[in-house]
Amino acid sequence: MATISCDLGVAARVVADGGILLVQEGQGRHQGCWGLPKGHVEEGESPEEATLRELAEESGFDGRILGLAGVRTALRKDHPAVFLCYDVAIHAGQIQDSSEEISSSGWFSLSDLQSLKWVSETMQQLAIDGLTQPANLGGQSGLTRRDRPYSVYRAAVSSTPSGGRQS
Repeated sequence: MATISCDLGVAARVVADGGILLVQEGQGRHQGCWGLPKGHVEEGESPEEATLRELAEESGFDGRILGLAGVRTALRKDHPAVFLCYDVAIHAGQIQDSSEEISSSGWFSLSDLQSLKWVSETMQQLAIDGLTQPANLGGQSGLTRRDRPYSVYRAAVSSTPSGGRQS
């Protein structure tokens, strides 16, 4: 099987108490724009580990992965670019002060989202979806024993039989 290099990015979608956690870029081409805590997967790191690392670095929160919220694919310079957005529950930490990379962070309601300048339309839609129709592919530990842990994401199975109605 041939190996292809891939640009692999991740984001943490954290929704709590009717608000979503967003960070404002402090530098680069998206300076001043808002989005979810995000970054790239580093060598030797799983996408889930990268998501939690980026969340801690950019916001100050520790968390745990709940599931896969969305996938964006593209071609960049003839190479695949994949972006994975995970739903994350936070369990420790507090919003940190600004840094060189992140100029601000905070909790935003649905009504706040339209007035923000966004990193991308995809990021904006992921935020809106998180507040209006939260759904993800639930994750579980790898099904086959391996030397290194891995996760499997799949749609939740409905407890209602096909064609049946819920009361």
